Amino acid sequence: MEIIKLSGLDENLYYEKLDNGLPVYMLVNKHVNSFYITFSVKYGSIHTEFTDNKGEDYKVHNGVAHFLEHVNFNEKNGYTAHDYFKKLGSSINAFTTFDFTCYEVMGTSKFRKNLEHLLDYVQTPYFTKELIEKEKGIIVEEVKMGKNNPGHKMYYGMNRCLYKKDKRRNLVTGEVDDVLNTSVEELQSVYDTFYHPENMFLIITGNFNPEDALRIVKENQGKKKFIKYKKPVVKLEEEPMEVNKEYERIKANVEIPKVKICYKMPYSLFKKYDKPTLLVYLNLLCRCNFGNISLFKEKLMKDNLVNYIRASADLFNDLITLEINVDTREPKKVIELIKNKMNNLEISEDDLIRRKRCNIASMIKDYDDIEYINTDIAFQLISYDEVITDMFDKYNNLNIKDALYIKNHLDLNNSSTVLLVPIKKDS
Repeated sequence: MEIIKLSGLDENLYYEKLDNGLPVYMLVNKHVNSFYITFSVKYGSIHTEFTDNKGEDYKVHNGVAHFLEHVNFNEKNGYTAHDYFKKLGSSINAFTTFDFTCYEVMGTSKFRKNLEHLLDYVQTPYFTKELIEKEKGIIVEEVKMGKNNPGHKMYYGMNRCLYKKDKRRNLVTGEVDDVLNTSVEELQSVYDTFYHPENMFLIITGNFNPEDALRIVKENQGKKKFIKYKKPVVKLEEEPMEVNKEYERIKANVEIPKVKICYKMPYSLFKKYDKPTLLVYLNLLCRCNFGNISLFKEKLMKDNLVNYIRASADLFNDLITLEINVDTREPKKVIELIKNKMNNLEISEDDLIRRKRCNIASMIKDYDDIEYINTDIAFQLISYDEVITDMFDKYNNLNIKDALYIKNHLDLNNSSTVLLVPIKKDS
Protein backbone atom coordinates (compact mmCIF):
# COMPACT_ATOMS: atom_id res chain seq x y z
CA MET A 1 0.00 0.00 0.00
CA GLU A 2 1.34 3.40 -1.02
CA ILE A 3 1.09 6.32 1.40
CA ILE A 4 0.83 9.61 -0.50
CA LYS A 5 1.59 12.82 1.39
CA LEU A 6 -0.71 15.69 0.47
CA SER A 7 1.61 18.68 0.13
CA GLY A 8 1.11 21.46 2.69
CA LEU A 9 -1.50 19.47 4.59
CA ASP A 10 -1.21 17.13 7.53
CA GLU A 11 -3.02 14.44 5.55
CA ASN A 12 -2.09 11.10 4.00
CA LEU A 13 -3.83 9.41 1.11
CA TYR A 14 -3.55 5.62 1.16
CA TYR A 15 -3.57 4.03 -2.28
CA GLU A 16 -3.27 0.61 -3.87
CA LYS A 17 -4.24 -0.84 -7.21
CA LEU A 18 -5.46 -4.41 -6.79
CA ASP A 19 -4.45 -7.32 -9.00
CA ASN A 20 -7.82 -7.14 -10.79
CA GLY A 21 -7.17 -3.49 -11.69
CA LEU A 22 -9.37 -1.83 -9.05
CA PRO A 23 -7.81 1.37 -7.60
CA VAL A 24 -8.52 1.95 -3.89
CA TYR A 25 -8.14 5.40 -2.27
CA MET A 26 -8.45 5.93 1.48
CA LEU A 27 -8.31 9.05 3.65
CA VAL A 28 -8.59 8.63 7.42
CA ASN A 29 -10.24 11.12 9.77
CA LYS A 30 -10.10 10.02 13.43
CA HIS A 31 -12.08 13.09 14.55
CA VAL A 32 -15.40 11.78 13.21
CA ASN A 33 -17.48 8.77 14.23
CA SER A 34 -18.61 7.76 10.75
CA PHE A 35 -17.27 6.45 7.45
CA TYR A 36 -18.28 7.20 3.88
CA ILE A 37 -17.59 4.70 1.09
CA THR A 38 -18.16 5.28 -2.62
CA PHE A 39 -17.81 2.71 -5.39
CA SER A 40 -17.82 4.36 -8.79
CA VAL A 41 -17.74 3.34 -12.43
CA LYS A 42 -16.41 5.54 -15.22
CA TYR A 43 -19.64 5.33 -17.15
CA GLY A 44 -22.09 8.21 -17.39
CA SER A 45 -25.00 9.45 -19.47
CA ILE A 46 -22.88 10.77 -22.34
CA HIS A 47 -21.32 7.36 -23.04
CA THR A 48 -24.01 6.04 -25.37
CA GLU A 49 -21.77 5.12 -28.32
CA PHE A 50 -18.68 2.97 -27.91
CA THR A 51 -16.49 0.29 -29.43
CA ASP A 52 -15.08 -2.70 -27.55
CA ASN A 53 -11.68 -4.36 -27.90
CA LYS A 54 -13.03 -6.68 -30.61
CA GLY A 55 -14.03 -3.73 -32.78
CA GLU A 56 -17.75 -4.20 -32.16
CA ASP A 57 -19.77 -0.98 -32.18
CA TYR A 58 -22.56 -0.26 -29.70
CA LYS A 59 -25.19 2.47 -29.51
CA VAL A 60 -27.58 2.50 -26.56
CA HIS A 61 -30.47 4.73 -25.57
CA ASN A 62 -29.89 7.96 -23.70
CA GLY A 63 -30.37 7.41 -19.97
CA VAL A 64 -29.03 3.83 -19.88
CA ALA A 65 -26.37 4.76 -17.27
CA HIS A 66 -29.07 6.16 -14.99
CA PHE A 67 -31.41 3.22 -15.64
CA LEU A 68 -28.60 0.82 -14.75
CA GLU A 69 -27.97 2.68 -11.51
CA HIS A 70 -31.63 2.20 -10.56
CA VAL A 71 -31.90 -1.52 -11.29
CA ASN A 72 -28.51 -2.37 -9.84
CA PHE A 73 -29.97 -2.11 -6.33
CA ASN A 74 -32.02 -5.25 -6.99
CA GLU A 75 -30.93 -8.53 -5.46
CA LYS A 76 -32.29 -12.08 -5.65
CA ASN A 77 -35.41 -13.35 -3.86
CA GLY A 78 -37.18 -9.99 -4.03
CA TYR A 79 -34.66 -8.18 -1.84
CA THR A 80 -32.83 -4.95 -2.56
CA ALA A 81 -29.61 -3.42 -1.27
CA HIS A 82 -31.78 -0.92 0.59
CA ASP A 83 -33.23 -3.78 2.66
CA TYR A 84 -29.78 -5.01 3.66
CA PHE A 85 -28.29 -1.64 4.63
CA LYS A 86 -31.43 -0.59 6.50
CA LYS A 87 -30.88 -3.53 8.86
CA LEU A 88 -27.32 -2.31 9.44
CA GLY A 89 -28.56 1.18 10.26
CA SER A 90 -26.61 2.62 7.34
CA SER A 91 -27.63 5.08 4.65
CA ILE A 92 -27.16 4.26 0.97
CA ASN A 93 -27.76 6.06 -2.27
CA ALA A 94 -26.45 6.35 -5.81
CA PHE A 95 -26.26 9.00 -8.50
CA THR A 96 -25.45 9.26 -12.18
CA THR A 97 -23.69 12.20 -13.82
CA PHE A 98 -22.67 12.89 -17.40
CA ASP A 99 -19.30 11.23 -16.74
CA PHE A 100 -19.69 8.54 -14.06
CA THR A 101 -22.00 6.59 -11.77
CA CYS A 102 -21.45 6.43 -8.02
CA TYR A 103 -22.83 4.05 -5.38
CA GLU A 104 -22.42 5.22 -1.78
CA VAL A 105 -22.90 4.12 1.81
CA MET A 106 -22.58 6.10 5.05
CA GLY A 107 -22.43 4.40 8.42
CA THR A 108 -21.16 4.55 11.99
CA SER A 109 -20.75 0.84 12.74
CA LYS A 110 -20.37 -2.59 11.10
CA PHE A 111 -17.71 -1.24 8.75
CA ARG A 112 -16.82 -4.64 7.28
CA LYS A 113 -20.41 -5.59 6.44
CA ASN A 114 -21.06 -2.19 4.85
CA LEU A 115 -17.91 -2.33 2.73
CA GLU A 116 -18.38 -5.94 1.66
CA HIS A 117 -22.01 -5.60 0.68
CA LEU A 118 -21.42 -2.38 -1.25
CA LEU A 119 -18.86 -4.25 -3.33
CA ASP A 120 -21.10 -7.31 -3.60
CA TYR A 121 -24.35 -5.78 -4.75
CA VAL A 122 -22.72 -3.45 -7.28
CA GLN A 123 -20.68 -6.33 -8.70
CA THR A 124 -23.57 -8.82 -8.73
CA PRO A 125 -26.16 -7.52 -11.21
CA TYR A 126 -29.62 -9.03 -11.12
CA PHE A 127 -31.64 -8.04 -14.17
CA THR A 128 -34.96 -9.58 -15.13
CA LYS A 129 -37.53 -8.36 -17.63
CA GLU A 130 -40.08 -8.04 -14.84
CA LEU A 131 -37.80 -5.81 -12.74
CA ILE A 132 -36.85 -3.72 -15.77
CA GLU A 133 -40.48 -3.12 -16.72
CA LYS A 134 -41.35 -2.20 -13.14
CA GLU A 135 -38.47 0.28 -12.97
CA LYS A 136 -39.50 1.97 -16.22
CA GLY A 137 -42.59 3.45 -14.60
CA ILE A 138 -40.55 4.83 -11.71
CA ILE A 139 -37.96 6.43 -13.98
CA VAL A 140 -40.61 7.87 -16.33
CA GLU A 141 -42.14 9.67 -13.35
CA GLU A 142 -38.69 10.96 -12.43
CA VAL A 143 -38.24 12.31 -15.97
CA LYS A 144 -41.61 14.08 -15.86
CA MET A 145 -40.96 15.56 -12.42
CA GLY A 146 -37.59 16.86 -13.58
CA LYS A 147 -39.12 18.63 -16.54
CA ASN A 148 -41.43 20.56 -14.21
CA ASN A 149 -38.55 21.69 -12.00
CA PRO A 150 -37.38 25.29 -12.70
CA GLY A 151 -33.73 24.48 -11.97
CA HIS A 152 -33.93 21.51 -14.34
CA LYS A 153 -35.46 23.68 -17.06
CA MET A 154 -32.77 26.31 -16.60
CA TYR A 155 -29.87 23.84 -16.58
CA TYR A 156 -30.84 21.82 -19.64
CA GLY A 157 -32.21 24.90 -21.40
CA MET A 158 -28.73 26.38 -21.15
CA ASN A 159 -27.03 23.16 -22.24
CA ARG A 160 -29.19 23.00 -25.36
CA CYS A 161 -28.33 26.62 -26.15
CA LEU A 162 -24.64 26.31 -25.37
CA TYR A 163 -23.79 23.00 -27.04
CA LYS A 164 -24.35 21.92 -30.62
CA LYS A 165 -23.07 18.35 -30.42
CA ASP A 166 -21.96 17.62 -26.86
CA LYS A 167 -24.22 15.03 -25.24
CA ARG A 168 -24.65 17.21 -22.17
CA ARG A 169 -27.54 18.56 -24.22
CA ASN A 170 -29.42 15.36 -23.32
CA LEU A 171 -31.11 14.53 -20.02
CA VAL A 172 -29.08 12.27 -17.73
CA THR A 173 -32.28 10.25 -17.31
CA GLY A 174 -33.00 10.14 -21.03
CA GLU A 175 -36.40 11.12 -22.43
CA VAL A 176 -39.56 9.12 -21.74
CA ASP A 177 -39.21 7.21 -25.03
CA ASP A 178 -35.60 6.32 -24.18
CA VAL A 179 -36.69 4.86 -20.86
CA LEU A 180 -39.60 2.90 -22.33
CA ASN A 181 -37.42 1.40 -25.06
CA THR A 182 -34.47 0.40 -22.88
CA SER A 183 -33.96 -3.36 -22.95
CA VAL A 184 -32.46 -5.94 -20.62
CA GLU A 185 -29.92 -6.73 -23.34
CA GLU A 186 -28.76 -3.09 -23.46
CA LEU A 187 -28.32 -2.92 -19.71
CA GLN A 188 -26.44 -6.21 -19.62
CA SER A 189 -24.10 -5.25 -22.47
CA VAL A 190 -23.29 -1.91 -20.83
CA TYR A 191 -22.72 -3.59 -17.47
CA ASP A 192 -20.45 -6.25 -18.98
CA THR A 193 -18.46 -3.60 -20.87
CA PHE A 194 -18.00 -0.87 -18.27
CA TYR A 195 -18.61 -2.37 -14.80
CA HIS A 196 -15.18 -3.92 -14.57
CA PRO A 197 -12.64 -3.29 -11.75
CA GLU A 198 -10.25 -1.69 -14.26
CA ASN A 199 -12.92 0.92 -15.07
CA MET A 200 -14.01 1.54 -11.47
CA PHE A 201 -12.56 3.05 -8.29
CA LEU A 202 -13.24 2.75 -4.57
CA ILE A 203 -12.88 5.69 -2.16
CA ILE A 204 -13.14 5.37 1.63
CA THR A 205 -13.09 8.39 3.95
CA GLY A 206 -13.75 8.76 7.67
CA ASN A 207 -12.86 6.86 10.82
CA PHE A 208 -11.52 3.41 9.93
CA ASN A 209 -8.28 1.45 9.80
CA PRO A 210 -6.82 1.57 6.25
CA GLU A 211 -4.88 -1.70 6.63
CA ASP A 212 -8.03 -3.53 7.75
CA ALA A 213 -10.07 -1.90 4.99
CA LEU A 214 -7.62 -2.90 2.28
CA ARG A 215 -7.49 -6.46 3.58
CA ILE A 216 -11.32 -6.68 3.46
CA VAL A 217 -11.37 -5.37 -0.11
CA LYS A 218 -8.64 -7.78 -1.25
CA GLU A 219 -10.40 -10.76 0.31
CA ASN A 220 -13.69 -9.74 -1.26
CA GLN A 221 -12.28 -9.20 -4.72
CA GLY A 222 -10.14 -12.32 -4.55
CA LYS A 223 -13.25 -14.49 -4.30
CA LYS A 224 -14.75 -13.12 -7.50
CA LYS A 225 -14.15 -13.91 -11.14
CA PHE A 226 -14.43 -11.17 -13.73
CA ILE A 227 -14.67 -11.42 -17.48
CA LYS A 228 -11.79 -9.95 -19.46
CA TYR A 229 -11.97 -6.16 -19.59
CA LYS A 230 -13.28 -5.06 -22.97
CA LYS A 231 -11.39 -1.74 -22.93
CA PRO A 232 -14.23 0.25 -24.51
CA VAL A 233 -13.47 3.36 -26.53
CA VAL A 234 -16.25 5.93 -26.18
CA LYS A 235 -17.23 7.95 -29.24
CA LEU A 236 -17.71 11.65 -28.50
CA GLU A 237 -18.20 14.28 -31.16
CA GLU A 238 -15.99 17.36 -31.07
CA GLU A 239 -17.92 20.37 -29.85
CA PRO A 240 -17.57 23.54 -31.99
CA MET A 241 -16.88 26.83 -30.24
CA GLU A 242 -19.96 28.54 -31.65
CA VAL A 243 -22.98 28.31 -29.38
CA ASN A 244 -26.08 26.56 -30.64
CA LYS A 245 -28.40 29.42 -29.68
CA GLU A 246 -27.64 32.83 -28.18
CA TYR A 247 -30.91 33.38 -26.33
CA GLU A 248 -33.78 31.30 -24.97
CA ARG A 249 -36.84 32.43 -23.02
CA ILE A 250 -38.60 29.71 -21.03
CA LYS A 251 -41.78 29.81 -18.97
CA ALA A 252 -41.47 28.10 -15.60
CA ASN A 253 -43.04 27.88 -12.17
CA VAL A 254 -41.00 30.73 -10.67
CA GLU A 255 -42.03 33.88 -8.83
CA ILE A 256 -39.00 35.94 -9.82
CA PRO A 257 -37.34 35.70 -13.26
CA LYS A 258 -34.08 33.77 -13.32
CA VAL A 259 -31.19 34.42 -15.69
CA LYS A 260 -28.25 32.23 -16.64
CA ILE A 261 -25.51 33.62 -18.86
CA CYS A 262 -22.81 31.22 -20.00
CA TYR A 263 -19.64 31.65 -22.04
CA LYS A 264 -17.65 28.86 -23.67
CA MET A 265 -14.09 28.93 -24.92
CA PRO A 266 -11.25 26.49 -25.67
CA TYR A 267 -8.73 25.35 -23.07
CA SER A 268 -6.08 25.84 -25.77
CA LEU A 269 -6.12 29.56 -24.93
CA PHE A 270 -4.34 28.72 -21.68
CA LYS A 271 -2.30 25.62 -22.51
CA LYS A 272 0.62 26.81 -20.38
CA TYR A 273 -1.51 26.22 -17.25
CA ASP A 274 -2.47 22.79 -16.00
CA LYS A 275 -6.23 22.32 -15.70
CA PRO A 276 -6.55 22.35 -11.88
CA THR A 277 -4.54 25.58 -11.66
CA LEU A 278 -6.48 27.24 -14.46
CA LEU A 279 -9.78 26.31 -12.84
CA VAL A 280 -8.64 27.90 -9.57
CA TYR A 281 -7.80 31.16 -11.38
CA LEU A 282 -11.08 31.19 -13.31
CA ASN A 283 -13.16 30.67 -10.19
CA LEU A 284 -11.11 33.30 -8.41
CA LEU A 285 -11.99 35.79 -11.16
CA CYS A 286 -15.66 34.83 -10.82
CA ARG A 287 -15.68 35.39 -7.07
CA CYS A 288 -13.75 38.66 -7.22
CA ASN A 289 -16.21 40.14 -9.70
CA PHE A 290 -19.53 38.50 -8.76
CA GLY A 291 -18.95 37.05 -5.28
CA ASN A 292 -20.40 38.01 -1.91
CA ILE A 293 -17.93 40.82 -1.24
CA SER A 294 -17.60 42.10 -4.81
CA LEU A 295 -18.43 45.74 -5.48
CA PHE A 296 -20.54 44.71 -8.46
CA LYS A 297 -22.81 42.51 -6.35
CA GLU A 298 -23.03 45.16 -3.63
CA LYS A 299 -24.22 47.72 -6.18
CA LEU A 300 -26.78 45.36 -7.73
CA MET A 301 -28.14 44.53 -4.29
CA LYS A 302 -28.15 48.16 -3.16
CA ASP A 303 -30.10 49.16 -6.29
CA ASN A 304 -32.57 46.29 -5.69
CA LEU A 305 -31.75 44.81 -9.08
CA VAL A 306 -31.03 41.24 -7.95
CA ASN A 307 -32.11 38.87 -5.19
CA TYR A 308 -29.29 36.43 -5.89
CA ILE A 309 -26.14 36.28 -7.98
CA ARG A 310 -23.46 33.61 -8.34
CA ALA A 311 -20.72 32.90 -10.88
CA SER A 312 -18.52 29.86 -11.43
CA ALA A 313 -16.21 28.19 -13.93
CA ASP A 314 -15.98 24.63 -15.24
CA LEU A 315 -13.54 22.77 -17.47
CA PHE A 316 -14.11 19.48 -19.28
CA ASN A 317 -13.08 17.90 -22.60
CA ASP A 318 -10.74 20.86 -23.25
CA LEU A 319 -13.72 23.21 -23.04
CA ILE A 320 -14.03 26.07 -20.55
CA THR A 321 -17.38 27.44 -19.42
CA LEU A 322 -18.05 30.50 -17.29
CA GLU A 323 -21.57 31.00 -15.98
CA ILE A 324 -23.42 33.68 -14.05
CA ASN A 325 -26.78 32.98 -12.38
CA VAL A 326 -29.11 35.69 -11.08
CA ASP A 327 -32.64 36.12 -9.75
CA THR A 328 -33.95 39.50 -10.85
CA ARG A 329 -37.13 41.43 -11.54
CA GLU A 330 -35.22 43.50 -14.09
CA PRO A 331 -33.75 40.82 -16.38
CA LYS A 332 -33.16 43.00 -19.43
CA LYS A 333 -31.23 45.61 -17.46
CA VAL A 334 -29.28 43.08 -15.40
CA ILE A 335 -28.28 41.04 -18.45
CA GLU A 336 -26.82 44.17 -20.01
CA LEU A 337 -24.95 45.05 -16.81
CA ILE A 338 -23.50 41.56 -16.45
CA LYS A 339 -22.31 41.40 -20.06
CA ASN A 340 -20.69 44.78 -19.65
CA LYS A 341 -19.02 43.60 -16.45
CA MET A 342 -17.71 40.47 -18.18
CA ASN A 343 -15.98 42.74 -20.66
CA ASN A 344 -14.45 44.73 -17.82
CA LEU A 345 -13.40 42.17 -15.24
CA GLU A 346 -11.14 43.37 -12.45
CA ILE A 347 -8.67 41.81 -10.06
CA SER A 348 -6.07 43.41 -7.82
CA GLU A 349 -3.14 42.14 -5.78
CA ASP A 350 -5.20 42.61 -2.62
CA ASP A 351 -8.10 40.66 -4.13
CA LEU A 352 -5.80 37.81 -5.02
CA ILE A 353 -4.11 37.65 -1.63
CA ARG A 354 -7.47 37.68 0.16
CA ARG A 355 -8.91 34.96 -2.07
CA LYS A 356 -5.73 32.90 -1.75
CA ARG A 357 -6.01 32.93 2.03
CA CYS A 358 -9.72 32.09 1.85
CA ASN A 359 -9.08 29.19 -0.52
CA ILE A 360 -6.33 27.72 1.63
CA ALA A 361 -8.40 28.06 4.82
CA SER A 362 -11.40 26.53 3.08
CA MET A 363 -9.36 23.63 1.72
CA ILE A 364 -7.97 22.79 5.16
CA LYS A 365 -11.47 22.94 6.63
CA ASP A 366 -12.85 20.74 3.83
CA TYR A 367 -10.80 17.80 5.09
CA ASP A 368 -13.07 17.66 8.14
CA ASP A 369 -16.01 16.86 5.85
CA ILE A 370 -15.64 13.21 4.85
CA GLU A 371 -18.43 13.39 2.25
CA TYR A 372 -17.03 16.49 0.58
CA ILE A 373 -13.47 15.23 0.41
CA ASN A 374 -14.61 11.84 -0.92
CA THR A 375 -16.58 13.61 -3.65
CA ASP A 376 -13.65 15.89 -4.42
CA ILE A 377 -11.30 12.92 -4.89
CA ALA A 378 -13.85 11.37 -7.28
CA PHE A 379 -14.13 14.65 -9.19
CA GLN A 380 -10.37 14.78 -9.62
CA LEU A 381 -10.18 11.17 -10.81
CA ILE A 382 -12.89 11.79 -13.41
CA SER A 383 -11.64 15.23 -14.48
CA TYR A 384 -7.87 14.71 -14.42
CA ASP A 385 -7.49 10.91 -14.18
CA GLU A 386 -5.45 11.38 -10.99
CA VAL A 387 -5.66 12.79 -7.48
CA ILE A 388 -4.08 16.24 -7.26
CA THR A 389 -1.69 16.00 -4.33
CA ASP A 390 -0.27 19.54 -4.50
CA MET A 391 -3.41 21.71 -4.40
CA PHE A 392 -2.03 23.57 -1.39
CA ASP A 393 1.01 24.56 -3.47
CA LYS A 394 -1.19 25.57 -6.40
CA TYR A 395 -3.18 27.90 -4.13
CA ASN A 396 -0.01 29.20 -2.48
CA ASN A 397 1.57 29.99 -5.86
CA LEU A 398 -1.29 32.09 -7.19
CA ASN A 399 0.03 35.43 -8.44
CA ILE A 400 -1.36 38.60 -9.96
CA LYS A 401 0.68 38.27 -13.17
CA ASP A 402 -0.98 34.99 -14.12
CA ALA A 403 -4.39 36.17 -12.94
CA LEU A 404 -4.19 39.21 -15.21
CA TYR A 405 -2.91 37.13 -18.12
CA ILE A 406 -5.88 34.78 -17.85
CA LYS A 407 -8.33 37.66 -17.43
CA ASN A 408 -6.96 39.40 -20.52
CA HIS A 409 -7.04 36.27 -22.71
CA LEU A 410 -10.62 35.19 -22.07
CA ASP A 411 -12.61 34.72 -25.27
CA LEU A 412 -16.11 36.10 -24.62
CA ASN A 413 -17.34 35.91 -28.21
CA ASN A 414 -19.46 32.78 -27.71
CA SER A 415 -22.20 33.03 -25.12
CA SER A 416 -25.77 31.97 -24.46
CA THR A 417 -28.41 33.54 -22.24
CA VAL A 418 -31.42 31.72 -20.80
CA LEU A 419 -34.26 33.60 -19.14
CA LEU A 420 -36.83 31.83 -16.98
CA VAL A 421 -40.03 33.83 -16.57
CA PRO A 422 -43.15 33.17 -14.47
CA ILE A 423 -45.85 31.19 -16.25
CA LYS A 424 -48.66 33.49 -15.15
CA LYS A 425 -46.81 36.73 -15.55
CA ASP A 426 -45.06 37.33 -18.86
CA SER A 427 -42.31 39.80 -18.11
